[in-house]
Amino acid sequence: MQQAIAPALERLAMDAARRRPLLLDAGCGTGSSTRALALIHPDATVIGVDRSEVRLRKAPPLPENAFLLRARLEEFWLLAQRAGIVFAKTYLLYPNPYPKHWQLQRRWHGHPIFPVILATTRAIELRTNQEWYAEEFSLALSVLGWEYTTRLLDTDDVLTPFERKYAARGHVRVVVQAERPSQLNFT
Repeated sequence: MQQAIAPALERLAMDAARRRPLLLDAGCGTGSSTRALALIHPDATVIGVDRSEVRLRKAPPLPENAFLLRARLEEFWLLAQRAGIVFAKTYLLYPNPYPKHWQLQRRWHGHPIFPVILATTRAIELRTNQEWYAEEFSLALSVLGWEYTTRLLDTDDVLTPFERKYAARGHVRVVVQAERPSQLNFT
């Protein structure tokens, strides 16, 4: 996995050296959200990471400032931390909520990798249609000293196909946004 991820980390390091903001679309699925983020942020380098080759094969054409990587996110975050990569922002767009109480450690904010996720980013945005998930995520951020805001998303504010489907069905969609406090410096 390290050999597969190395070229992506090299590109990210080169773009960071050129002072390009780095954005991570974690669990990007088919890459449509990666494309949307790259179009919204043309001055940034956007990487979409997903473990499913099947989903990544369905990716739309990407602009030059975006690329996709097939990798397990846990390994990607550990290798990014080792390489000193710090994202300007990490997006967690509709992660699997693993709703059963005994599945807490499978949710990103309950997983042992969560401190590494936060160590490799300056800001994080979670979008979900599960209010309880947003509340748990916010609580985990708070415990680790991060300040956050939570708000409902407007109907036309969509980044993913799932989000479009949820908006069309009238689901409540919540966004949690947080920035690393200045006194927390992991790098």
